[in-house]
Amino acid sequence: MKVEFKVKTAPSYKVAYILHIGPYTNQNMWRPEFNDLVKWAKKRKLRTGKWIMGFLDKWNEKTEKRRRSVACIEIKGRAKAEGKIKIMKIPKQKVVSVVFDPDRVSADVVYYGLEAWLEYCPYKQAARSKELYDGNPWTNPRAWANCEVQVPLKRK
Repeated sequence: MKVEFKVKTAPSYKVAYILHIGPYTNQNMWRPEFNDLVKWAKKRKLRTGKWIMGFLDKWNEKTEKRRRSVACIEIKGRAKAEGKIKIMKIPKQKVVSVVFDPDRVSADVVYYGLEAWLEYCPYKQAARSKELYDGNPWTNPRAWANCEVQVPLKRK
């Protein structure tokens, strides 16, 4: 399968999110947080959109136990933060984007490819990458098969 890196302007997203602190264990580590976000949104009759997951901190072996990551669901409508569920706006930004099927192409290959692409392009990474899905990647095969990785960019 071929994957293509594309520079584009990603829209802004208003999201409800839950902060996770701890090491990366596997793709399922955010599942409880997403379940809580879905229940919260349904209870408030909020329409939802993209499912977004990503790390806020760079990987470092010494600080991996305190590494911060977020599980986010795009929300449409008015909402207030409650307890562990917070609200934030992910700004419109220039990104390099790649869409792939994790069952056909290893995520490691995609991320290593992005790192190599960044070495030779006129941009540098402006923030940590994030993965976006059009729905629940654990129960929706179409959402899983169209994983989008975005890396925010700024000119070198």
